[in-house]
Amino acid sequence: MKVWLFVVCWLCFTAVFGCSEKQAFVCSPPFEIYEGNCYNISTDKVSADEAFARCSRMGAYLANFETLEEAMLMKQKLKEMNTGLHFYVGGRNINRRKPEGDWRWIRNGEMKEMTYFAFGAGEPNGNDGAPQDCMFFYAAKQYAFHNVFCDNGSYLGGYICEK
Repeated sequence: MKVWLFVVCWLCFTAVFGCSEKQAFVCSPPFEIYEGNCYNISTDKVSADEAFARCSRMGAYLANFETLEEAMLMKQKLKEMNTGLHFYVGGRNINRRKPEGDWRWIRNGEMKEMTYFAFGAGEPNGNDGAPQDCMFFYAAKQYAFHNVFCDNGSYLGGYICEK
């Protein structure tokens, strides 16, 4: 009887909150479900490396937007939030010597090649002499992707963690 009641309650929970069983377990505060994924959008102003560390401490990673659709949906959400902040995400350049770099999504130590290009005009523009290997949604350019220094405190922004 108890098991059956748990299953019925669980099915009601997932139906009411519009999430799969996996998401219901994974998306706990401060994470929220958005477009089928669990995100925490923080407006704390930090560097890229600090954003990475904060997500890691929560058992998460800087958000990966593996499809253009995912990126565009988040871009729209950030516009609606209207904070004026840049938001760090999990894109990293792994080869400064390659023209425009070799950008990958980093998730829990694993890399996945980016399948689309959503950088703003003139981006990415890092090189060996000025390694801008981290990525954020750049508020000043309508939240297009922008490459920045990873460990330079002059680029402070919010960050988006994903579980």
